[in-house]
Amino acid sequence: MCLKIFLLIYFILLIGLRYKVGGDTINYMGDYDWRVSLKYWSFNFLDKFQPGYTFLCAIGKSISNEFYVFQLIHAFILNGFLAYWIYKKSKFVYSAFLALFLTCYLYFSTEILRESLAVIVFLYNYDNLLKKRWMKYYFGVFVSCCFHISAVFLVVLPFLRWVEFNRTYILVLLIAVVSSSMLTRIFEMFSNISLLADKIDSYKDITSTGKLAGLYRLLVYTIFPTFYCYLTKYGMNRYVRFENPVAIMGAIGTMALFSPIIFGRFLNYFIVFYCVSISSGVIEFIKSRSKVLKHNAIIISISFCLIYGTGFLMYKKYTLWIPYHSIYNPVNVSREYANKMLLNR
Repeated sequence: MCLKIFLLIYFILLIGLRYKVGGDTINYMGDYDWRVSLKYWSFNFLDKFQPGYTFLCAIGKSISNEFYVFQLIHAFILNGFLAYWIYKKSKFVYSAFLALFLTCYLYFSTEILRESLAVIVFLYNYDNLLKKRWMKYYFGVFVSCCFHISAVFLVVLPFLRWVEFNRTYILVLLIAVVSSSMLTRIFEMFSNISLLADKIDSYKDITSTGKLAGLYRLLVYTIFPTFYCYLTKYGMNRYVRFENPVAIMGAIGTMALFSPIIFGRFLNYFIVFYCVSISSGVIEFIKSRSKVLKHNAIIISISFCLIYGTGFLMYKKYTLWIPYHSIYNPVNVSREYANKMLLNR
């Protein structure tokens, strides 16, 4: 437990005291200059950055005009609530965090600062979905939307509780592909909602971020997770943790081929479930007495590290975070990948 607490504090300080680490962090720093303190803050759901985020900015501004104060607040909330959720949902905390680090941790903590908080709210709200506590669930969705408007799509999840890895899942993927080909008509349905219309307008024409990036996204969000879950469920007759959210993630992964920016946003809400699912499964296989399970676990682990680790090298993505500088050693670094990351904001 002492080691877990030490690592939690370490990452809060590492992320909270960073200086211009992360492409979108730089943009948030510029926006923070214009934010007001709590004395002048008011709830405004029409603010393009949503009231939950502006409220946290107001708290930071009430303490200091320095952006690192907000960074510390954000890092404390993100790391604290994420660590506690993993601690409650997984017996293998360290392997779960390793999976998170390879997939989304740096992205959540330095890039999508608003949406990462919406994801955290959804993690805790998921139990309400499972237990059909609809009033609490939809209130949780509203709270998520107070941090990032992309969370509005969570209203449809109660109608997708049946999605899982079975014989009909391939049909689900085909339906997702067909639906994605009709994106223009779907977007027109929301054209009268001003809060969504501007975002949709700026994203709907971006139908590709490159063939390589599209295939890689399909691999990490659909192909590999689907392979792992089918192998676990039918090949090794084992229970797949968080099967429903992982299956939904796979379907959305196919839709992201047609609109990588919009559906790429939705994928963020399921990746933590997937990381806990696969890390728990692999460790349980390794600890089993079956040599077959052990061998499969080793193959899955190596494949996972290679596939998801490759993401740091694509388009020099690692330059978002390397070199690292803190507020105690402020150095301006050109983040080569930063301009590409603006598309995902």
